[in-house]
Amino acid sequence: METINFDKRDKVKNIIENKINKNDIIENKINFKIAVIAITENGKKTADKIKKVKDVDLFFQKKGIKELTGKLFEEYDCIVFISACGIAVRCISPYLKSKFEDPAILVVDDNGNNVISLLSGHIGGANEITKEIASILGANPIITTSTDTNKKGALDVIASKIGGYIKNFRESSKYINSCLVNNKNVGIYFDENYIEEKEKLNLSGFEIIEETSIEKIKDLQAIVTVTDKIESFIDRIIEDENINYVKHIKLIPRKIVLGMGCRKETELENMLNEFYNFAYINNIHPAAIVKTGSLIIKKDELCMQELSKLLCADFILFNTEEISTCDFLFDKSDFVKKNTGVYSVAQPSAYLLSNGNVISKKYKKNKTTFAFGRMKG
Repeated sequence: METINFDKRDKVKNIIENKINKNDIIENKINFKIAVIAITENGKKTADKIKKVKDVDLFFQKKGIKELTGKLFEEYDCIVFISACGIAVRCISPYLKSKFEDPAILVVDDNGNNVISLLSGHIGGANEITKEIASILGANPIITTSTDTNKKGALDVIASKIGGYIKNFRESSKYINSCLVNNKNVGIYFDENYIEEKEKLNLSGFEIIEETSIEKIKDLQAIVTVTDKIESFIDRIIEDENINYVKHIKLIPRKIVLGMGCRKETELENMLNEFYNFAYINNIHPAAIVKTGSLIIKKDELCMQELSKLLCADFILFNTEEISTCDFLFDKSDFVKKNTGVYSVAQPSAYLLSNGNVISKKYKKNKTTFAFGRMKG
């Protein structure tokens, strides 16, 4: 067993104790559920043109639009009003919550000449949907967010494309986007597990930092690191070179899964202490964990339930048949087989959650077992 450096191990503990804020988690939305509201006959014709190309739900009515909007706010990722902007604004105003929760809102004029990204342009995806619908209609896309009008990338857009966690997300994205718009030097570094993400992102305005160009860090005002590590390459450089004047923001992709096992009625404190050790040994940031998993007979174990809640992770349970499809790939325990019906729990759970990409050895200590996987794609 690796010797634990308790000062560094306590970094994991502090992350958990200071809480992973759900508002700082940005989901990667892939399939948007879109509602289109048309009020006039011409508007309905424009809506039909969109429907022919894109999978949307059409709503055609002249009265009760505000009430309909309230219902659609809860059910759809995007609402397209084919109407005047004033109608859309009055309809949505009672239901607005925050940029983290509000759906994308678009406005299209009756004749389909202009498509306006009105609300949730970045995180909600309104800007991209605006471009797509404008292309369908042969219309003029109207986008007013500063980073887009200045042809720059944006941290909140990058986060929504990757899907991840940024501590103090609102303040961090506002700071980085302001730096980009004002032509400040902002770097971005991708660790080895996320290099391929660069190909699908708009990084205009960012200075891409690689391990061969670390001298550039000293000239930056801020740097964004895309990593699921507690201590990344950039953390070590900043610490070694004492570069404390560069603002360092971590974008932590939520692609890590945690397989778990434990003895019956294991105490939460015991579970947490061993998790701290396990995460430290594998240099995995707790906020990177999107799913946890175990055998279904562990469904009532409070220590697993509570750890999953602290990680803001979905707790997934597998039956013995599912675990048995892959438990033979890992170290077998006759004791575990006798008591659970399978030879192993933590590693097979990580295997199933990650679609076969287990990235750690099994950690077994003090009535707990853990294993990490990383989801592909």
